[in-house]
Amino acid sequence: MALIDHKVEEIFPGEFISKNLVSKFKKKLNIPVYILENLILRYQKGEMNEEEVERITQILQERMVNPKENLKVQARIRDEGSLTIIDKVTATVIRGQNKYWAELINLGAKKVTISNELIRKYPDLLENGLWAEVKIRYLNSDATKESEFEIKELTSLQRTTFDFEEFKEKVSKLANFLWFNLLLRSIGIEPFNFTKRKKLLFLARLIPFVEKNYNFIELGARGTGKSYIYRQLSSESILVSGGKTTVANLFYNMGTGQLGLVGKREVVAFDEVAYIDFKDRTAIQILKDYMESGSFSRGKEIISAEASMVFLGNINQDIQVLLQKSHLFEPLPQLMQDLALIDRFHFYLPGWEMEILKERDFTTHYGLKCDYLALAMSKLRELDFTDVIDDYFIFDKRMNARDKRAVKKTVSGFLKLLHPSGQFTKEDLKLYLDIALEGRKRIKEQLIKMGSFEYKETSFEYIDRESQRRYFPILPEACLDTGFKRRLAEPGVVYIGQILDDGHDFALLKLKVEYKPGSGRLFFNGEINQSIRNHLRKTFIIIKNRKLYLRLRQKIEQNDFYVTVTPLINQIEADISNAFFIAIYSLLTNKSVSAGLLVTEKSSIYRKPVFHYELRAIKAEGENGQIKILLPLKKDHIFVEIPREVIAEVPYFITV
Repeated sequence: MALIDHKVEEIFPGEFISKNLVSKFKKKLNIPVYILENLILRYQKGEMNEEEVERITQILQERMVNPKENLKVQARIRDEGSLTIIDKVTATVIRGQNKYWAELINLGAKKVTISNELIRKYPDLLENGLWAEVKIRYLNSDATKESEFEIKELTSLQRTTFDFEEFKEKVSKLANFLWFNLLLRSIGIEPFNFTKRKKLLFLARLIPFVEKNYNFIELGARGTGKSYIYRQLSSESILVSGGKTTVANLFYNMGTGQLGLVGKREVVAFDEVAYIDFKDRTAIQILKDYMESGSFSRGKEIISAEASMVFLGNINQDIQVLLQKSHLFEPLPQLMQDLALIDRFHFYLPGWEMEILKERDFTTHYGLKCDYLALAMSKLRELDFTDVIDDYFIFDKRMNARDKRAVKKTVSGFLKLLHPSGQFTKEDLKLYLDIALEGRKRIKEQLIKMGSFEYKETSFEYIDRESQRRYFPILPEACLDTGFKRRLAEPGVVYIGQILDDGHDFALLKLKVEYKPGSGRLFFNGEINQSIRNHLRKTFIIIKNRKLYLRLRQKIEQNDFYVTVTPLINQIEADISNAFFIAIYSLLTNKSVSAGLLVTEKSSIYRKPVFHYELRAIKAEGENGQIKILLPLKKDHIFVEIPREVIAEVPYFITV
């Protein structure tokens, strides 16, 4: 789309580059993109044709140090007296002296003399270091066993200054859809090859860069670009490859008193998470503390940090098989399949939805330079949009504080990325809210699957403050065929359906009854309509007064019963006594209800119903393979199509 290229040239002069050009160099040079882009522009002299590309590539290859050949480069410096190289440089103070040692990472030179003037000019050398073009000199007769090289000149290849207000002003000059697509092009993706949902999922990968202490997980197929941005986009992000890691490396080194990665970076990403092995077994507890509060204790000290945590991994089997036989956190190492740890994730990106990237999926257009975008995202971390959602929508009261915080942080991240100046519509907000709720609901449903009694089912519904309309997020993977026709609901679970508005809408509710040792009392979990409570209490009394087999009577008298009502689609306000009666007997006898049972609300066990009807699902297939599921609503054979949300939410229990 040429319009975006034109706007970029007009609004962001000097801050953009052709991403197609970058990809040509990247194939030949192993250097982070945020540095490579600056090097390309630094050495460019004329029109960027193939000859110019080759000339710049040759210069960079000569100056880049291959770690495998660093001893050869050191020997060359000794022979020639000095040499200009490109390397990452860090510096440390010599204790007790007003002097510093520099370290050149790829050159493998650790105690290199560096002037105090260069330290004052580039103080970031003392933190995470800088990529730089360095003129390094051999000290000849002044060389010692401790130090034989000196940095004579140093030019940073990283941008260190940034005008955040100017950035926000420039973004505000672009229409929302233009900025949305420019943002994707800036990370190398061609947006017009993907649906809006896929584009939002791509951008979700950037939320850890703009939201402090954000806990993100993505598990999916290989080749979808999961790890790319955490390695290539910013110097504030570090990608830790799968393998052994230590508490000292990640959090705090008690011996040296040095903060670990969470104190030095804004994003700490773990790649190939299945192979992570913490040497110190206390690491998981420290990790849980940090992911919850942004702090951890070492010794007597409580240490705070702001780094976001990202966990990336592969799913090595068909997602349908995984959903049927296990859970979505199965790829994590056993040590990390800790329910309390998993509950601290704010967002689970469904990596199985992300396509394996092909050549055509990478943009050939202009995008913002990565170091410019990275500095913008670093500044965006200081903004706070977490409470904006409360002005427009009301969360389900059954969502706990951790659920709400996770969803709000995700929405805040999207707003920072797409509306940095704070100008957005309610429609924008709802779009981000739906994705955020889905990402958290996915985590919660797996927790229920892994530890059902500890975690309560929540619909994650929300209400529009203005219209009072209710919305119920649906997980796309719920629509997958997971062999549901062979599965039954667990004992004590019944699904209730209600046809609304003369057949124009449908409500669906999940009723779950559980028991624990007690004295035959009835309790309600969460918010349940008072009228429904009264009906269920009355039904419970009727059941207790029935002539039951001794074994069933003992179960009722020796246990307390807990009722959870979860609206899945719309709200049912009708009498659900009949379904409760079935659920109690299902629980007491430890038998699941029949496969395909969907109880209607038009019946009661203690009063004569006004009328009742039977639901029979009909599967109709059109000439071109279209499939519709129909329900008879009246005796004159008028049909209505079952909403896809019904099939999505109760695929195990509606037989078609």
